Amino acid sequence: MARNRSKAREKRTYGDSFDRRSYLKLTGSTALSLIGAGALSGAASAAEYETITISSGEQRQFDVGSGETFENKLIDLSASGADVQIVASGSDWTIRNVGFKGTADMSGPHSPGKNLGGYPNLITASGTGTIEHVYLGDGVAGDMVRKGAIGVSSSHSGHIDLTEVTMNGWTGNAIYAGGAAKSGGGSLAFDRCLLKNNNISHLRIATDGTTVKNTVIYNTNDVPLHPINGGVVNSRGVYDGYGTEDNVIEFENCHIDCTDSNTNGGASALAATKTTFRVRDSQIRGQLIGNVETTNVGENPKHEPPKGAPTTAEQAASGAKSTGGRSGNSGRSGNGGSSGGTRSERSAKGSGSDADSKDAGNGTGASSRNAPSSDDAVKEQRISASPGFADRYCVDYGGRTYCFDFGDLSTLLKRI
Repeated sequence: MARNRSKAREKRTYGDSFDRRSYLKLTGSTALSLIGAGALSGAASAAEYETITISSGEQRQFDVGSGETFENKLIDLSASGADVQIVASGSDWTIRNVGFKGTADMSGPHSPGKNLGGYPNLITASGTGTIEHVYLGDGVAGDMVRKGAIGVSSSHSGHIDLTEVTMNGWTGNAIYAGGAAKSGGGSLAFDRCLLKNNNISHLRIATDGTTVKNTVIYNTNDVPLHPINGGVVNSRGVYDGYGTEDNVIEFENCHIDCTDSNTNGGASALAATKTTFRVRDSQIRGQLIGNVETTNVGENPKHEPPKGAPTTAEQAASGAKSTGGRSGNSGRSGNGGSSGGTRSERSAKGSGSDADSKDAGNGTGASSRNAPSSDDAVKEQRISASPGFADRYCVDYGGRTYCFDFGDLSTLLKRI
């Protein structure tokens, strides 16, 4: 993992960073009073991050190269027509503690390739690196905006670790990485990620050696419409699209809940139309299409966020870790699990097809408006998974936000 604190190259410059000592001088008596208050509970730490505001109509790109780290940033794209992209490539790069705030309203390419002016993804990645504790959970501004959270180049030939990444509400796949199976062949490893209400697929992955662990994927009846054929919903949990049966993707301790009954369109849990998905010790509800092998898999998935997955942009930028949620999602507690590498039969329904060719057949079906929604339960879980914000004090200076969190104060006391 890269530890180089080099700033990523940017097409526009922003203010110089403050080190921790400068920050303590800046806050002065405020910092001391907070330390005194936190000492009563024996807790606390300082968290600082830079706020980067993208102006209305502005498109900005950050480049992260070999050995470089882009971290502790809150990127605000709330303004109309604001768009941003981080491009990471090379080796040993890191994107860490980054929160994207505000829904995206600039659309990427539309079929059959027309680009309406926006970036296709907020992060584009290739090579060897790490994406850690990143929030891409505000999604798109409404229906018919084609955009994804993370895109992985088809030439990707290295390995990317994605840990504690939240991706909600995207129309053009939350993460598109399937193309690497037909070219670069690079692998990915997902751990403790949270994905909700993404259209076409939550994870589109196909390369051999890719793993998905301790991850929660689900949808409700609020998936934004993809602009294909005037609006379509085909919300698959995991979909490949490329590769061969020799390409094996491993799943362990995951909760996946993607069904037509809780989606305003078509859905499937796992669609291994080309590759092989091997799933164990997990809870899956929804169609299993193609080459899906299951061992100790139940049918009682939970929607609780994995431990550490950020639930707000601020939480991601500050590096604050959620204490609620699951770090392991064993299938042992579920019902209906299979016990022996059984390959599911291929579904006659066309949900495993590519968005640009056959999605329209599934997208405009009857909405399941009477299906019970799990949103209330999820909100309660997110509140419990995001401690400390009621006890946080933040100050803005020079375009950055600096915060004290009473819930973590002991770390600061030890360092001073």
